[in-house]
Amino acid sequence: MPMAIPSNPIICDGCGQPASPAHIAERVARLELATRFRPVHMNMLFVALAPATRLEDDFYGPPQSRNFFDSLMDALEIASPAAEVPPEADRSVNDAASLAEFQRKGFYMAYLSECPITDESGNAAAAISSLSPALIRRIRFNYKPKHIALLGSSMSPVIEVLEKSGMGPLLVLQNRQPLAVPGPGDLSARTVFRTGLRTVVSIGAPA
Repeated sequence: MPMAIPSNPIICDGCGQPASPAHIAERVARLELATRFRPVHMNMLFVALAPATRLEDDFYGPPQSRNFFDSLMDALEIASPAAEVPPEADRSVNDAASLAEFQRKGFYMAYLSECPITDESGNAAAAISSLSPALIRRIRFNYKPKHIALLGSSMSPVIEVLEKSGMGPLLVLQNRQPLAVPGPGDLSARTVFRTGLRTVVSIGAPA
């Protein structure tokens, strides 16, 4: 009887999990989308837990699902430049203009896990424990930002991780917590978000 040859699973370097070829292809696609709008010098690195589950909703897609994208752009006072985008232009053109302005300001969106986390409540703590060293390496040797803004309450444990790595002075926090991206129409949360960022970067005149 021939000896069975053990299969060697592909380990994704974006999330550290065994991955199918389709998973790897999707990760590469996300990296390619983000690379188009990566600034040469990063003024502000935004770091969230993980990208959207669907590739169609990737921040740099731009996304079909609008809440996060529109809320963050509004909080940063980024609108499509009227001189460059005619009123009749479709949404994709306007979104590309917003992303170009995001890039021009030296902003970049990154993630602790570079692949989606399908069960955020169950896997967030495990992802933070296993992927934080890789995030630190990316920040130190790849991104090299002037400032780091963690997004969302699930990223709270990362504060201590980054402080222990010597990156505490780069962190932009609100009351010692990550920034919360305001929901659509939440003017109070938007003001808090903008106030936190204005301590280190200019994002326009106060609302």
